[in-house]
Amino acid sequence: MVIFNEKQEEVWAFKEENGILYFRLEEGVYNFATRMADARMVWTPVCIRDHMIRQWWNPTHNDANFQYGSPVLATIDGSGNNVMTVALSDSVKTSRISFSVDDLSQKDEFLWRVETLKDGVFQTDKKLVVMRVDTRKIPYFKAIEEAADFMRENLRAPAIVPEGARVPLYSSWYNFHQNPRQDLLTKELEAAAEMGFKTVILDDGWQFESDVTGDYFLCGDWHVAENKFPDFKGFADHVHRLGMKLMLWFPVPFVGYNTEDFKRFESKLATKLDGMRAGVLDVRYKECRDYIIGIYETFVEKYGIDGLKLDFVDALNIPDRVLPPVNSEMDHDCMNYAALTLMDEIYSRMTAKNPDFLFEFREWYIGAEMVNHANMIRVCDCAYDSATNRVGIASLRLIDSKTAVHADMLLWGKEESCENVARQLLDVMFSVPQISVLLTKSSEEHKRIIRKFVAYWMKNREILLDGTFEPGLPDYNYEVISAEKNGKRISVLYGTNLIPISGIDEDIFNATSKGYVVLTDFGAPEDPDRDLTYKIYNCFGEVVDEGGALSGKRQFAVPVGGRISIVKNH
Repeated sequence: MVIFNEKQEEVWAFKEENGILYFRLEEGVYNFATRMADARMVWTPVCIRDHMIRQWWNPTHNDANFQYGSPVLATIDGSGNNVMTVALSDSVKTSRISFSVDDLSQKDEFLWRVETLKDGVFQTDKKLVVMRVDTRKIPYFKAIEEAADFMRENLRAPAIVPEGARVPLYSSWYNFHQNPRQDLLTKELEAAAEMGFKTVILDDGWQFESDVTGDYFLCGDWHVAENKFPDFKGFADHVHRLGMKLMLWFPVPFVGYNTEDFKRFESKLATKLDGMRAGVLDVRYKECRDYIIGIYETFVEKYGIDGLKLDFVDALNIPDRVLPPVNSEMDHDCMNYAALTLMDEIYSRMTAKNPDFLFEFREWYIGAEMVNHANMIRVCDCAYDSATNRVGIASLRLIDSKTAVHADMLLWGKEESCENVARQLLDVMFSVPQISVLLTKSSEEHKRIIRKFVAYWMKNREILLDGTFEPGLPDYNYEVISAEKNGKRISVLYGTNLIPISGIDEDIFNATSKGYVVLTDFGAPEDPDRDLTYKIYNCFGEVVDEGGALSGKRQFAVPVGGRISIVKNH
């Protein structure tokens, strides 16, 4: 395989290893073509539910730098096998990987374009980026996971993932939005603790007196609103007595137009976001970074909070060409590296105070270097849309397997059916679940389902979070997902009611709209019925049927939101 630089000079791979090619790229643009065959869909870490193969005039592209995305793009065939996965070694410098079909030249080709360090500047001696090209016919998820491992090579060790990052979490966001109240939230957390939730995020709104702003013009001075939390230290202490960790929300680079600190920093903004009524601090200034970190240290020391929800880090994703000019007061001339320094400083100073300090990042800032500063990475806002939640979870699991992947907070209405509540919970089975419904106003049936789910999830979380992860096809929104560890397999059916028998202990959940599951013999071991017994549960975790052996039976009435558990009797 040969690629061409901007001068149309040939660039050959410097290494081939196990069927994978490696190229050294300098700053610039590189193009190559592959045969137009096999690819059915495109996957990037930020594609959500868009796997479209686009034409040459509007290619699929994946932009990445430290503050946004991750530099990898995969093409996948209709059976879920890798066609080609391209990844870059540097997730700090700005890059773009593009892919399209060439329907113009009639050469029957796909077109690839790789741009390295677009808008960026070098601040290190490492002036080459390595491109890894994987064309092995292996399951696509293995190709992506191995590309992610490649991007993590030679980086510092990932952040430690403490217990508080691996337990069900309650969030104040969707149920209170910008109007959290100490009295109401305390009652909610008492209910949440009883149901098995162990961590809480107090989201936006705690910092200003009014009920709601809809934007961020009051973010910046960072004082607890006394009319909402008359005794914030007492609130934090009560959370800890409930056996829960308390995390606090901050929009990292924002300083609102109606704050005193906006006047202080107005000359040191990277940009202004008039729609949000907030400025973005230019963290190329050490003064701006010290200001941000000093706020966090104050809250840790004064209130004993256990973690930070660090929001809007991706607002620092500003092209160099539109940033204010570099000046002598800055200690960085590139935003990418300034953001890296900020994250380094936040991580080191918070963990110096508490080695188990919690950091939650959001779906868009997910590069290999970035997530080394987080122990929780959450799917972006998708309230009620649990299919998008599931898709985001699968993408994050593939690209950031060393971090605790969290669901976006679940939300449903008080009149939602029990089956649909169960299906929302099953959509986030393979992540750390977060919830943001008013538990004190939930029906007893809804609370029963939540309790059963949390208990099952905690009992099986090593399989669900740490087991071999096998998602279905991206263009079917991962119609089935399985995880396996220590001789047990857990699967959830989302868009199909068919699943092969594994021949080992397994739980198969029915998150489809139809009340049955069909076991197939395809790929099963010899004599799959031997020594296999089963029980069927409804969405409340109650046994509704059981059998001493499968005895050739393949279709089972499994209620929506329920499961069939198959046990191999040894």
